[in-house]
Amino acid sequence: MPKIIRRAAAQGFILLLLIAIVGPPSLPAPKLRIVDLEGGTPYHMGLVHGRTLKGEIRELVKRWKADIEKTYGVPADDFIAEFLKKTDFKPAISRWTPGLLDEVRGIADAAGVDFDTMYAYQLIDELWAIGPDVMPAKCTTVAAGKRNGKPAYVAQTLDIPEFYHGYQTVLRVRDEKDDLETLVFTIPGVVAANGLNSRSVGVCVNAVTQLAYSTKGLPVDFVIRGILRQKTYEQAVDFLQRVQPAAPQTYVIGGPNETAVFERSAGKMSPFVPFEGAEFSYHTNHPMVNDDYNPRFPEMLKAKDLTLESYRARCQRFKFLGGLLKDNSAAIDLDSLQALFKDRASGINNATTYGCTIMVLGEDPELHVSPGRPDLAMFQVVKFSRRSGR
Repeated sequence: MPKIIRRAAAQGFILLLLIAIVGPPSLPAPKLRIVDLEGGTPYHMGLVHGRTLKGEIRELVKRWKADIEKTYGVPADDFIAEFLKKTDFKPAISRWTPGLLDEVRGIADAAGVDFDTMYAYQLIDELWAIGPDVMPAKCTTVAAGKRNGKPAYVAQTLDIPEFYHGYQTVLRVRDEKDDLETLVFTIPGVVAANGLNSRSVGVCVNAVTQLAYSTKGLPVDFVIRGILRQKTYEQAVDFLQRVQPAAPQTYVIGGPNETAVFERSAGKMSPFVPFEGAEFSYHTNHPMVNDDYNPRFPEMLKAKDLTLESYRARCQRFKFLGGLLKDNSAAIDLDSLQALFKDRASGINNATTYGCTIMVLGEDPELHVSPGRPDLAMFQVVKFSRRSGR
């Protein structure tokens, strides 16, 4: 064997040995973008959002349309037009979250995207809910009230299709009139994925497409922003109770002292508590207590010869959480939550993880964000400005 080949082979062996010891080199974590939206009208805030992230928005809309065409086998513009014809969410949006449609219009105008496309681009969960899939595996949430000298927490891995990845963003929304500031973790061009406000109201969500939806309800992203306009935990829970949602979802809501997990379908809101007297809760993507089902769900169970219990047992992430958080002695703090979300074996942290958010609630609320898989992307702390309301 020539000397140069022997040297290359030896170097290759050393590289393989290093990979075996320390693992493969990881790709650089995406940069977390923070966009300030303040002053003026909702339309003006949308203009700032769309202008600041114009390139990212146009690229993601292009990817989104390509995914629609691949999934449904029709031109994306035709799909969007038909979807908007069969749904009527705008009256609910105008009633419950006034101004947000104008914010979407501002994003569209500044990014150079037509309004119908930008509006439909907001409806991520509604497309999933009304589509054929009632067995998604997306997102894991944990919530704990204030206890044992520790603050309350609301936390989540946000798992979404990989074509969205690489542009993790926080919107800092300041409402001077209501003396309220909101930190919204999201996708460029989308009004919300989850978030925390300066009054220590936080919200995370999980898709539960097995439950009933409404073609005239309030879409998920707008429910999130509506919750984040509330100044107390009680007001946030009441808001969720009063609206009729479009896509079914598990809403994890937290305040300075308490938190709760609600399975919210079009016609029912059911709190989930993992055991009697639990001081915390968690969720993945299947209903545990709400029986307001999407009609396709019982049909799917029958076709696959599954009982409700056997169907629930298939979720390894939920089983993992149940074993880890089996009683009130379980430690839930910043370090333990970060360790939990970094776990790869359970599937909580996976290839679709767009980011992880841990909201520390209390007198000085903080948003901790990992912009990517939390085992690879370090958590960054995003705080409220000193002039925001408390």
